[in-house]
Formats: sequence, C-alpha cells, structure tokens
Amino acid sequence: MGGEMELKQAVYTSLLTQIQFGLYKYGESLPGMEEICRQTHISVDTVKAAYHRLRQEGYISLSQRSGAKVAVRYSPEERNRLIQDFFAQRKTALIDLSRSIWPLFGWAGWLSLKHTPPDVIGQLAHMDIQSPNAMYQYLEQKFDALGNGLLSRLIRQIYLFFQGPFYSVKENEEELQRGMYWLKEVTSKSRSGEWDALASVLKTAQDELAQSVAQFYEKRIIGAQTKEETVFGWSVYKKSSQLRYSLAIEILTGISRGVYPEGSYLPPAEKLSREKGVSVSTIRRTVSLLNSIGAVKSSRTLGARVLSPLQSTRNCDFTHPDIQVRLLEVAESLQIYALSSRAVSKITLDSVDKGSLLQWKQRLSGLQNSRRYEMTTYYSLELIARFAPYRTIRVIYSELLKLLFWGNPLRGLRGDTEKMNQYFEPAFRTMVRALEEQDFASFSAVLEELLLYELRIMEEQLRQLGIMESDAILIPGESEVWECGR
Repeated sequence: MGGEMELKQAVYTSLLTQIQFGLYKYGESLPGMEEICRQTHISVDTVKAAYHRLRQEGYISLSQRSGAKVAVRYSPEERNRLIQDFFAQRKTALIDLSRSIWPLFGWAGWLSLKHTPPDVIGQLAHMDIQSPNAMYQYLEQKFDALGNGLLSRLIRQIYLFFQGPFYSVKENEEELQRGMYWLKEVTSKSRSGEWDALASVLKTAQDELAQSVAQFYEKRIIGAQTKEETVFGWSVYKKSSQLRYSLAIEILTGISRGVYPEGSYLPPAEKLSREKGVSVSTIRRTVSLLNSIGAVKSSRTLGARVLSPLQSTRNCDFTHPDIQVRLLEVAESLQIYALSSRAVSKITLDSVDKGSLLQWKQRLSGLQNSRRYEMTTYYSLELIARFAPYRTIRVIYSELLKLLFWGNPLRGLRGDTEKMNQYFEPAFRTMVRALEEQDFASFSAVLEELLLYELRIMEEQLRQLGIMESDAILIPGESEVWECGR
C-alpha cells in the first residue's frame, strides 16, 4: 500500500477508535479538521477524506455550523467488545512495535532534545498532556531538531497506529499521566544539561511503556480471538502511483550487483514488462527516470546503456525537482540508519542462529571478490532488514533501503573505486573479523561509524549541488556518539 493510502487509513482508524473507545461520546464534538491538520501536519484533503468517510458510515454528523459530532451511541458492553476486537487484531504488532521504538529512536530522541533550543524546551515543560493528540505534539517536538521530514512522517505513522489508539482507551488515562511525569523529567534534565541522566530517563520511560502494553494485554484483552492480524505498515513513498520509483530501485540494485554490468544494455521494455509484471508504459517511465539520474543513457536504436559511476554523475540532471527530493531523502534515510544502526545491529546479531550468522558472513565476504567495499554499509543494512528480531525494524529498514540507491549518481564525485576502498576496506576487514569472533558490539560500532561518514559526505555533496535543505539535517559530533548511554 502506498504511503498516501496508508496515511488516509491511519487517520480514519485513529478517529474511529477515539469514537468507539469513548474518548468522544454521542453528541460530543470532534476536533475541527483545521485543528487536526495543524496538530499533525497532515494535509486537509487527507483529514477531510477521513471525516467524510466517518459521516458516510454513520459515525459522525457534519455541518458548517456545529462541525463534526458523534452520531452513534455505544453501551459499555459494545465498547468493551470493540476494544477487545481492535487490540486482539493488533496484539503481535503493538507488542513488537513497543519493543522496537527504543533501538530505532532512542539515540535520535536524545540527540534531538540535546539540540532543541531552550525556549522550545520551556514550551515543552508547560505542555499539558491530557489527550492522545497532545502526546503526538510532544513526540513531534521531541524529534524536530533532527531536521528530518522522512523521520517525522514515520513517527506520525507509528503514533496513529500505536500510541493514539492505546491512549484512547479510558483505562490507559493513567499512562497519559505517567507521560506528564516523564515529560517533566525530560525537560528538567534537558534544561540542566544532564545528558547521561536524560538518556536514562528516556530509556526508562520507553521500557515502562512497553511493559504497560504487555500488561494491558494480560489484564484487559483476555480471551479475544481474531482470524486476521493487522500489521504495521509504512511506505517511504507518499503515493502508491509512484511504482516507477520502486522499479528504478530494483534496476539500480541490479546494476550495483552486476546483473546489468557497466556498458551493457538493459533488456528491451517489452521483456522488462513481462519480467516485472507491469505495463510497457510504466517501464518506459522508469527508464526515463533512470536516464534523469544518469544511471543509464538511452538511444532509439540500441536501448538503455548502463553507465559507470563517473558517467552517471556527468549525465545526472541534478536540477530536476524529483531528483533533488530523492537525494534529500537519501540523506534523511542515512540519518535514521546512523542514529539507530548500533543498537539495531547489536540486538539483531545477538538474536541470529548459527546458520543465519553464516549467511551474514558469506554475504559480506563476497565483497572481497568484487572489491566493492563501499557496499559494506548497504549489505549490512540489507542483512539487518532480513534478520532483525522485530518485524517493525524489518519493515522500516527495508523501506529505507529503497531510497539509498538514489544516491547512485553521487558516487562519481567520490573518485574511483580504489580511492573509496582506502577508507572502506579497513572497516570492512574489522567488521568481518568481529563477526568471526562474535564481537557484535565492535561490528555494530564500526557500522555506525561508516554510516555517520556516509551521512557527512552526503550532506557535503548536496550542499555543493545547491540542495541547501540538507543543512537542516542534524549530524552528531564525535563526543555525542559516545555520550549517550545506549
């Protein structure tokens, strides 16, 4: 499902649960559409679609004079059944999500708060978390200093799927009050510059939330049966119609792995159409996109020829708006990876069996034959996306991988392969040795170092290309890499 459809469904479900769980009762007014848009930064069209669907299904009434009002009554027994059914369908997903949040976002939240201006910390200190929407505003502000729009979309999707419905259950009002307590602790440590203590507070708060979710299921969702489970989903692309982006990434991955060697030609559009199961017109749009980023160069007589990294850099249209957006998202995805990779890599390697670890070693060792050591980070992230113990992490890491190859045309700016190997080969050998010795902490630390290096290089290249929005993406300093108690 495309990101746009996922978001529409998530907004609708979030509002529906607030009605069904009793946060808004019969005759009470829902927040206005404009208020929802302002609080969540969701487009008015998406929010309007959710409200109109609720009206069509009879859950609310809509009028210009009185706005949106709840139009259905639920008895206590009906509410209980709705809560039981909703959370039974999401049990695996929500427990998994609650355990994934710290390794994915723990350091990111700490780093962002450390760089949040004092006046904003002051505003947070006076925030009154009395509703699920107020909790979202805190979560949004918590990560704002990172300057990462892609991460903001991800945090919003997680809130709509997880925290929003969870805090909408009356029995979980106490958890919102605990949120107020932790918010005061967070702002207190931030104001006084107690950064190690802040890391401890954030970790304890997240552990407590995960425990609360588990206890909620043990005590509240008892004996509920479900035939079909609802899983967490997220797409890096906003629209499901952007199929050509996914196809372009598949082909770029094939180019990187030698399926389509430099100097060779891509299969004809008709053959690719059959292989990929899409229309010829979609293939042609995909190839046009690959032309614009310099991955291939098409001619009417011979077709699309695969270019070398240096040729790709020379032929890429860096002024194309689509390309600039994709390149900025590469930097944003690198930041998410860099700020989560050490924790995520460690828990993944700690969880794999001997067979999976052997696959991991073999996958990385294959780079020695090709001497493409700059691919060390990509292969490692690909392996995490396959073997991570939590589905949420696998989903997010897999989606982010779809963006990385948009950086393909920038490879030529780094020099030839041998020049890149001077930096990457020593790190690669350290990582392989760490796997052999099962020193997973060292492996994960080197992976984090490589991703931070990639992020710094990427931001510098974007600045050179005049994509100044990249300046907003926060990169931690060396001391900040080691300060946070992870």
